[in-house]
Amino acid sequence: MRDMLRNTRMRIAICLLTAIILMCFWSAIQVRKSCDRLLKCTDAAIYAADTLHKENLAGELGAIVRRWKKDSPLLHLFVPAQPLTDLNEAILRLEALDAADSDELTAELCAVRADLLWIRGHELTVF
Repeated sequence: MRDMLRNTRMRIAICLLTAIILMCFWSAIQVRKSCDRLLKCTDAAIYAADTLHKENLAGELGAIVRRWKKDSPLLHLFVPAQPLTDLNEAILRLEALDAADSDELTAELCAVRADLLWIRGHELTVF
């Protein structure tokens, strides 16, 4: 074993393998953190919509969009494109539904929440 570690190729291979494993764990942690932050914003917006706090709802929806714009580049690195495309479409539709005073707003918020939970639950399957 000691002779194997002296071999330069073996050291490089061990370093690369370690880097790949660390990258997998780091990506899973980052996806989970991003989803948790977005879920927190979404839950606050659902609460505001359900309790008819319309003055707070616009701010909560804006917080979701701002958080999404901040976290989406990182998520695009580690999550397949299709779930993120659907989620992006749903999030960008929220403010328009609020402006139109649509009844679909709560359903769309619940759909965003469900997409986030799905992504959060499947972040380890990417690697």
